[in-house]
Order: sequence, then C-alpha cells, then structure tokens
Amino acid sequence: MDYRFREIRDEYELKQIDIAKKINISRGAYANIEAETANIKLKDFLTYCNELNFTMDYVANLDDLNRMLFIKKIDSIDKNILAERLNILEKENHKQAKDIATELDVQKSTYSEYKNPNSPNMIQTLMLKQLARDYDYSIDWLVGRSEQKYIKKQK
Repeated sequence: MDYRFREIRDEYELKQIDIAKKINISRGAYANIEAETANIKLKDFLTYCNELNFTMDYVANLDDLNRMLFIKKIDSIDKNILAERLNILEKENHKQAKDIATELDVQKSTYSEYKNPNSPNMIQTLMLKQLARDYDYSIDWLVGRSEQKYIKKQK
C-alpha cells in the first residue's frame, strides 16, 4: 500500500495512541493501518490529513511535497463532488464505469454505488489511491479538498 503513516508519526514524535485519538479509532486499528495490514476508511483518512495538516496525496505517497497551500479543509466527503469527479476521470480517460470497476476489481454495481450520492457505501481509500496513481489525479481533488486536478510529480 505504501503510505507515509509511520514516517509522519516518527517525524513528529507521536505515539500510535496519539494519532488514534485524533482520528477517533482504537490504537490497535491505527496500528493495523500503519502496518498496512488494514485499509484506512476514507472518512478517517480525511480526518487524519486535516488533523495533522497533510495532503492526502503526500500521505498516500503519490506526491513528494506536502502542498497544503492548495488544500481547503473539509469536514466530510461530499459524495456529490466525489461522484462528479469520478465521472470526469472516466470521461477524460475515455472509460466507462464497467472499465473502472474492472480495474478496481469490483462489480460494476459496486462501483456505481460509490458514485451514487445517496448510497451509504463509500469508495475505499485504497481504490481511490489506485485511481489517482493510475491516472495521475490528485486524491485531494477527487474528494473536493483541492482544485488542482493532477498530481505534480517531482523530476
């Protein structure tokens, strides 16, 4: 999965329990996320990035710089924005929902649920990272934290 959770915690000399409290999960759940044996829920990932002042792209190891100047803090994921931006990703890359579902290894109906603002189901962070990585989109843009659509890769 290759996230920067451990690196960030070590750099700021925090304990797992400190971060777990910030994002309102158990220390054990956070330990599993940090060890990358469990996927962090998108809402918890948003809280983590807001609380520690990081871009999702940086924490997900998609960008070498923490570009917080371009980020607006949001309290929750607006599923309308996420759905709109997933549709943009499909259109710009000449893909249909079934193509993206296949790439994510989910049923088309499951992927369609992720794009339905009225659905209780939220796309998994790992899947969003895969789409961002594969198509060079910013996770922060996909969830509405940034207007910068693409990841700026370092050369």
